[in-house]
Amino acid sequence: MTGGGLGINLLIFHCADTHLGYRTYNKTVPLDEKDAGLNQREADIYDAWDKLVEEAIKTGPDLFIHAGDFFDRVSPSNRAIVRARDGLYRLSEAGIKSVILAGNHETPRLAETGHVFSLLERIPNVSVFYNGKPEFVEMGDLLVTGVAHSSSLADRVSQASPDPNYEYNILVTHGSVKGAGIGVFENNELNQTTLPIELFQKPWDYIALGHYHNFTKLQDNMYYSSSPERLSIAEAESPKGYALVKLPGLEVTHQEIKAREFVKLEYDAKTHGHDSLTDKLMEAIKFSEPEGKIVRLRIKNLTKELWATVDRKSLQNVAKKAINLSIEPDLVSSSTFAISTSEIGALPEEFQKYIEEVPLEDIDDQEKQFILEKAQEVLS
Repeated sequence: MTGGGLGINLLIFHCADTHLGYRTYNKTVPLDEKDAGLNQREADIYDAWDKLVEEAIKTGPDLFIHAGDFFDRVSPSNRAIVRARDGLYRLSEAGIKSVILAGNHETPRLAETGHVFSLLERIPNVSVFYNGKPEFVEMGDLLVTGVAHSSSLADRVSQASPDPNYEYNILVTHGSVKGAGIGVFENNELNQTTLPIELFQKPWDYIALGHYHNFTKLQDNMYYSSSPERLSIAEAESPKGYALVKLPGLEVTHQEIKAREFVKLEYDAKTHGHDSLTDKLMEAIKFSEPEGKIVRLRIKNLTKELWATVDRKSLQNVAKKAINLSIEPDLVSSSTFAISTSEIGALPEEFQKYIEEVPLEDIDDQEKQFILEKAQEVLS
C-alpha cells in the first residue's frame, strides 16, 4: 500500500458485543478481589474488556474493530463509561487505531435522547460510528465503511459499497443476517435489524459483524467475531474471544480468551425411581463442581406432585459457591406423565398406583387408606 504507512500486509483485530455495564444476579465480588463489592457479572464483563485490550496491545494490529454493543444499554453507568474510555485510551497510547460501531443495545430510539458515543469522539486514534448511515474512515489505502444500528439498517447497508480507489475495503455492521444458516435468525421476520445475506454480495475484502455471540463464518469474507464473555446459557459450550484477520489472502482465526463457565444440567424425572428426587438432584449439582460457575438445572417430565417433594433450599445450598443456580422444572400433568410411561388400567387401579408411587408429604398410612377408599367409591 502507499501513503498510509500501514504496509502491504494488514492485521485486523475484530471483536464485538462486550456489553459494558451488563449485570445480572445478586452475587457480588468478594472484598479481597478486584472490583470488590461490584456485581460479579458486571465485573466479569469489565474483565473480558480488559483482556481484549491487553490482547490487542500484545498483538499490535493495524486496526482494532469493535462491531457493536460496546455498552449494554442506551444510558450506561458512569463506571461503564469510565472503563470503556480507559481501555480506548490504552489502545490509543499504544498507537493502535480503533473503530467502534454502535449496536442495538446502545442506540436510543429517539434521536433527541443523545448518544453515549459522543463521549468517545475526542479520544485520539478512535473513530466512532453511530449515525445509522454509511460512515467512513481512511487509513492510507484502506477504507473502513461502518453502518451503525438503526431502524432502517438493511436499507443503509444496501447503500454501502466498496470503493475501488482503495486497495482494501472493510465493512463493519451489527445485526442478524438472514439466509446464512443461523437458526435463531431465520424466523425473525419482524426484526428490523434483519439483514438478508444478499446485501453483502459485493467485493468487500472483509465484513466484520457483531450481534451474534458465537464465532461464525457466514461466507468466505464475512464473520461474527464472538463475544468475549458468555451472556446466556445458550453460549455454555461456545468459546469466547475475538477474530484475528490477516490481509491480503484473508486468513481469519478465532482467538479464545477465558470466560465465566456456564453449566447445563438435565435430569429426566420420567426415569426416576423411589429414591429421593432431592438427593438425586443434589448429586447432579455436586458432580458439576459448581463453585464459580453459572449452573442451569432442567428437570424434564416432572409432575407437579413430584416437584412438590423437592427441597429447593437444599439444592441452592449445595450450589452456594456458584455464581448462580437456576432450576427449570418442565412440568407435565399426572395423566400425561402416566400415559408416557405405562399402559392405563381401570381408574381405581391407576389411582392406587399413583398413591403408592408418588411421595405425599404429611400423610400417614391411615390417611392414605382413607383416601384410597374414597377414591374407590368415586371412581368405581
